[in-house]
Amino acid sequence: MTSQLEWSAHRMPQRFLNYERQKVTFWLAIVVLVAAIAFSVLNYFERQAILDSIETKQSILIQAQDARNSLRMAEAGARGFAISESPKDHARFQSGIATFTETFARLKKSSRDNPELISRLANLERLAEREIAISEKLAARDRPDQGSQLVAVSSQTMELFNRGIDDFLILARSIRQNQFDDLRNQRLVSGIALVLGALLSLGLISWLFMLREREFTRRRAVEDELRALNTGLEASVRERTLELERSRDLLDTIIESIPDPIYLKNADDEYRYVFVNEAAEQLFGLPREQAMGRIDHELFPREQANLCRREDRQIHNSGEIGFSPAREMITQQGPRDVESRKIPFQSADGQTLILGVLRDVTDHRRMERQLREMQRMDSLGRLTGGIAHDFNNLLAIIMGNLDLVREELDTSTETALMIDEALGATVRGAELVRRLLAFARKQHLEPVAVDLNEHIPEVLPLLERTLGENVTVQFKDGADLWLALIDPGQVDDALVNLAINARDSMLEGGLLTIETANANLDEDYAAQHVEVDPGEYVALMVSDTGSGMSSTTISRAFEPFFTTKEEGKGTGLGLSQVYGWVKQSGGHIKIYSELGHGTTIKLYLPRSGEKTAVTHELPDATRTSAKGEERVLVVEDNLNVRRTVVRQLHDLGYSTIEADDGQSALEMIRNGVSFDLLFTDIVMPGGMSGYELAEVATGLRPGLRVLLTSGYTELGQKAANPACWPLISKPYRKSELAIMIRTILDAPPRDRNA
Repeated sequence: MTSQLEWSAHRMPQRFLNYERQKVTFWLAIVVLVAAIAFSVLNYFERQAILDSIETKQSILIQAQDARNSLRMAEAGARGFAISESPKDHARFQSGIATFTETFARLKKSSRDNPELISRLANLERLAEREIAISEKLAARDRPDQGSQLVAVSSQTMELFNRGIDDFLILARSIRQNQFDDLRNQRLVSGIALVLGALLSLGLISWLFMLREREFTRRRAVEDELRALNTGLEASVRERTLELERSRDLLDTIIESIPDPIYLKNADDEYRYVFVNEAAEQLFGLPREQAMGRIDHELFPREQANLCRREDRQIHNSGEIGFSPAREMITQQGPRDVESRKIPFQSADGQTLILGVLRDVTDHRRMERQLREMQRMDSLGRLTGGIAHDFNNLLAIIMGNLDLVREELDTSTETALMIDEALGATVRGAELVRRLLAFARKQHLEPVAVDLNEHIPEVLPLLERTLGENVTVQFKDGADLWLALIDPGQVDDALVNLAINARDSMLEGGLLTIETANANLDEDYAAQHVEVDPGEYVALMVSDTGSGMSSTTISRAFEPFFTTKEEGKGTGLGLSQVYGWVKQSGGHIKIYSELGHGTTIKLYLPRSGEKTAVTHELPDATRTSAKGEERVLVVEDNLNVRRTVVRQLHDLGYSTIEADDGQSALEMIRNGVSFDLLFTDIVMPGGMSGYELAEVATGLRPGLRVLLTSGYTELGQKAANPACWPLISKPYRKSELAIMIRTILDAPPRDRNA
């Protein structure tokens, strides 16, 4: 193959010379032919110009005759009117003057390109003006005694005008005859040039065909030689083509698989889209066939399209890579937050293209906002929980001592009334702290399997009394409802809080609807709400027909102490308490509202794995004065709280021993100190919590009774089965403590693992 290529290279200069010779011959023939044709065309235009001039001269001859005749008619009319005073003669005079004026003007216009004719016409015009002036005097009859004299002058003037017209006509005919002679000469020259050009062109073309015939013979031999080369080249091209196709397919697969939208714009054609990948199709909401070939103004709103166009021009002019931080882009799918990176480059054919890579960060930014909101709420909850814990210790001291003092006083005394008011304020403060703990997710919960369809109807009478007659309450129970794993007492509080908020938004009354349903929150929903775990939930929905909420109000609705009510009409803790309870229960809460169209709050409560609901039993409230003689080990790190508890227990008849932390209490137990009940705080310093103390103590003394207390609890993190031990939350009344201790001591001992 190499030798064939070398031979072809050797023959190439000769073939190149032959080709150049043929090319020169061909173009020479074309030039000759074109020159002949061009000469003929120019000659044609010249003849046409001569013909136009001949026609003009012919019209000049006619107009000159018309001018003479019209002037004669004016003269005859003037004479006749001077003799007979006939209106008809006067009309002939006027008509002749008008016709002459118009005809002579056309004659001057037609003769303007010939100076000699114009000169003759100037003399004729003076004679005509003189004749017209004489005729007007005759027609006016101002001087009848001079009529004969005027007629003689008019005849003389008219004679001069006729001679001038005759001279003018002779000159015009002479010019026309010369032009006729030029026209015949032009036709002869044009014919000769065209024939000579055609003959020369035919000769050259014939010679060219002869050369082409020789070249054809040589070319057939060369084609046979090249055919063998083509066979090898085709195989090589096929291999390279397949390789390029494989590379292109791989590149297409990679580009289409990239989750980020990618596009190409032609900067030289109004920045039209020439390529979009599948991700860009989804973002634009258009098939690529519809997107490609369009400009931004055909896909996006004007303001957004103008911004894209400015960026493209800046990148095009600078030639530098451009990056735009996340901003809102209006697409066929709605507003999206998009980052963009644009890279200008030159294509193989010299066009300037802009490669754009977009990143849809809408979901990412929404998740960031949700995460920040979760962190903010969590931080607020931690702060609230810590404050509430300290307040509960303070309230426990105040409430316990007020209870002790109150029992020593006569009911009718002024001091007793003051103590009752202080106790009432302390109870209200305890309720406020309880709500704060609910928001902080640190309240004591006892979740059990609850059938909401059976439980909610028991609460409806309370809601109806609370809401009043202006609000209608209806309950829609969902079919085949699953059991919810929740604290039933908290459900009642949540319904009351939601119902009161609904009532306050329906100033003129309305409808409150409570619904239950099974709900399955899938992966897509969980991806849009970072705090949600996908799975099965029991949905509890409370809807009203009130004024609704704005988006700003919704974003802050769960914050403690946030309220849109007038001062003194709400604490702003209702929704925050519900929020904290739902979150602590492992559920999810969502507000759907629109101004003027009401609000729906959906509570997604965790589904219970139990098959039957658990009946919730309350302690016997008749044992308010229960006392005892047993011995209680009180473990409390706060000295004032411990003193108050010891006073209450002594007043109830119990004896006590005290410890200020878990380690001290554990040392007493190991030393064999006798006692009947372990009453311990949960959160204590020293590295051992109340849960851990109870765990070790019951291990050392099986059957030991345990009662836990705390300002807040974190049950799920502190013990495997914290509900095994009863708990009384601070602050508590002396009567509540008496019932709880007596209930525990009177119950039969049980294995904590039972």
